[in-house]
Amino acid sequence: MTAARAGIVIVANRGPNDFVWDGNAWVTRTATGGLVSMLTPLARQSSVAWFCCVSEPPDAQQARQGLFTTAADQTDPRLHVVPVPLPAETYHAYYGQISNEVLWMLQHHVIGRGGFEYLDKARHQAWGRYLEANARMAQAIARAGRRPRALLIQDYHLYPLPGLLRGLFPDTPILHFTHIPFPDPPVMRLIPDPWRQTILRGMLGASVVGLQTPMDVRSFLACCDEFLDVAVDASQDAVRLPDGRQICVRAYPASVDPLALRRTVRTPEVAAAQQRLDRERGDLTIIRVDRLDPSKNQQVGFLAFARLLEMRPDLCGRVRFLAFLVPSRTDLGVYRTYRDAVYGTIEDINQRYGDACGGPPVRVFYTNDREQALAAMQRCHVLLINSLQDGMNLVAKEWAVVAEEPGVLVVSETAGVAAEAADSALLISPLDVEGTARALAEALDMPLAERSARHRRFQGRVKQWSARDWLNAQLADLHVRQL
Repeated sequence: MTAARAGIVIVANRGPNDFVWDGNAWVTRTATGGLVSMLTPLARQSSVAWFCCVSEPPDAQQARQGLFTTAADQTDPRLHVVPVPLPAETYHAYYGQISNEVLWMLQHHVIGRGGFEYLDKARHQAWGRYLEANARMAQAIARAGRRPRALLIQDYHLYPLPGLLRGLFPDTPILHFTHIPFPDPPVMRLIPDPWRQTILRGMLGASVVGLQTPMDVRSFLACCDEFLDVAVDASQDAVRLPDGRQICVRAYPASVDPLALRRTVRTPEVAAAQQRLDRERGDLTIIRVDRLDPSKNQQVGFLAFARLLEMRPDLCGRVRFLAFLVPSRTDLGVYRTYRDAVYGTIEDINQRYGDACGGPPVRVFYTNDREQALAAMQRCHVLLINSLQDGMNLVAKEWAVVAEEPGVLVVSETAGVAAEAADSALLISPLDVEGTARALAEALDMPLAERSARHRRFQGRVKQWSARDWLNAQLADLHVRQL
């Protein structure tokens, strides 16, 4: 007898909970990042299961040194979460050494010292663990015993998984969505050919390959054309395999839930955060809200702010830079080194300009406090996003929804969101300190009428394509019922 079809299965490295630094310890809290927030409305349906990776720390010493997400961490009474356990060494290699220290860095163009430098014996061994983790996930889904109605596989941690599941579920609609930028062929050549083959062929196990932007679609199709023996139809954004199966390649720009954001900013927690921040703001306030990650390029952003104060001494004492830096991957040495470098730059700026500005002009909030970040977005004059590369960057879209002060978005043209904000934001090159400083000055000097018009344009675009639209477009292309 054929097994009955179950509901949709979401597959991701991460579960619905995140880690937050509280006092002197990490605690779990419902995640608020893009992936989780966009998938949760679907995940709350009773027929939907969410498979995620978990790993127990091997001993107390390693538990203190690194973040391990356990089955208990990912328990959520509102969701059907299926934790897939990985041995601690496998999890560290698959998640830390390959997913974050190689693929994340490569795809965000953090290449060279302080990012993806080279692949040694340890990295090649870790690649084997990456493949093992994907195989374990495939086995866990198969052991669940029912045929999914559709599979939604998330991100770069699970590139091989669609190919593995295609053999197990030959008739099931599968979508793989990559939340980060997809590299073009010259960047893909920086990893060995067997790795490229595994990544691309694994993704082509899906029925639909989802990416953030049309540029990512073009990069993926170019890689398939360059490295695989397949037929690429760029006019139809499709790839045809030798066995005749055709894979659609589509752009689904990630977005936010405007209604949920408005509910959140009306909470007492945001009101309390506003009162705390009132003491920190200047007459003019620049903010940034991002994970403390080399790809976010905070170092250059702070250097640009220092250059702003140098060329515009009239702003000293009037402008304050509030930086909301979310702790990220603190168990990885490259992240700790980057954190220390960023803090060193901030200290230098505050020492150099502290007297002239009547106090430190840069104030850092090193915490994962969503309510505080949203409060800052409500009342700022400039939001700076100068990432080296971003799949989308949902902070910009959150700001567009919640901002009460019609500020100005200054954003890297290499961020995915730049295409949607091109007629509203000031676009910068992420490595251009001088250009970024000038853009900050232009934003602070911009007349209210122009700021308001720019903000309204971008806000309207975000409202027209929400997180629900992002998800429903994928479900429609899989021919399953939409939300």
